[in-house]
Amino acid sequence: MRVIVLLLSLALHGLATEYAIISSTQLQNLSKLQIRAIFLKKLTHLKGLHIIPVNLPYNNRLRSSFEKEFVKMDESRLKSYWSKQHYLGERPPIIMKSEESALKFIQNVEGGISYVSLDKVDSIVNILYKWSDTGE
Repeated sequence: MRVIVLLLSLALHGLATEYAIISSTQLQNLSKLQIRAIFLKKLTHLKGLHIIPVNLPYNNRLRSSFEKEFVKMDESRLKSYWSKQHYLGERPPIIMKSEESALKFIQNVEGGISYVSLDKVDSIVNILYKWSDTGE
C-alpha cells in the first residue's frame, strides 16, 4: 500500500502545472513583493511605465494558485481589501475571462501584467516570474 501511495505521489508531482507572470516586453524580472504590490495596486508605475494588472475570474484555479503564491490573501480577505480600496477611489485589477484573453491583452497593451500557464506563453510577451502548483 505504501508503494502505491508513493508512486501516486511521484506521478502527481510530475504532473505539476507551471505558470508564468507575463508582461509587455519593456518590463524585466520582478520580485514576489513587487508582483504583490502591483496586483494590490500599491505599485502602479515602473521605469516610467504605467502598470495595468490583469486577473482571471475569482473561480479560476490559476487565479487561486496565483493569489496563494503572491498576494497571500484568500478570496474573502481580498474582497474586503478591495471594498476598502473602493472608498479610497481605487479599483481592483481588470478581470479577463480566460488565459487566452489575458495573453492577448498583454500582447497589445504596454504595461499590462498577468499570469498564464507556462505552455501558453509565446515570444511576444516577457516572462517575469515562474512558479508551479507544487510550490517550486
